[in-house]
Amino acid sequence: RIEANHERDAQKLRVAAYCRVSSSSEDQLNSFAAQNIHYTQYITEHENWRLVDIYADEGITGTSVEKREDFKRMLADSGRGLIDRILVKSISRFARNTAECLEAIRQFRANGTTIFFEKENIDTARMSSELMTALHAAFSQSESESISGNMRWSYQRRMESGEFNTCKAPWGFRLDGRKL
Repeated sequence: RIEANHERDAQKLRVAAYCRVSSSSEDQLNSFAAQNIHYTQYITEHENWRLVDIYADEGITGTSVEKREDFKRMLADSGRGLIDRILVKSISRFARNTAECLEAIRQFRANGTTIFFEKENIDTARMSSELMTALHAAFSQSESESISGNMRWSYQRRMESGEFNTCKAPWGFRLDGRKL
């Protein structure tokens, strides 16, 4: 006869959240603060959940994991078995590179950590979620590339018309209104 192990049932689900904003603009910083507040309240409201941490990268692009220190810390904590579930606002907040997104999700899954993307309603605990995640990650990567291309185009057009304006004049120049 094997007795049931009620100890696991009594344990709370160890839940973390990941937040990221890509710039330091005031709107983005407000979004960053709102995400932190939302997840802290949301996780603590669940009786059977325990807040592990709010991992947050501020003013950093999602196109590469390299500069996202809290993302890497979250992955390491998952590898040490400290996190059961991660909540993320959307796939675009998690990653804007399809290959890195899927690689990270697979690493988290191998560590026993599932991820829930609120906006897309995708839970990596479900087997069918990888295809949907890949599609949304590809859309996020494409959107990032489009924004970057639009910014480069805008800079080029403004420079050609003599209107290019940065926050500081380059060495040897001065700003006169909107003209260098």
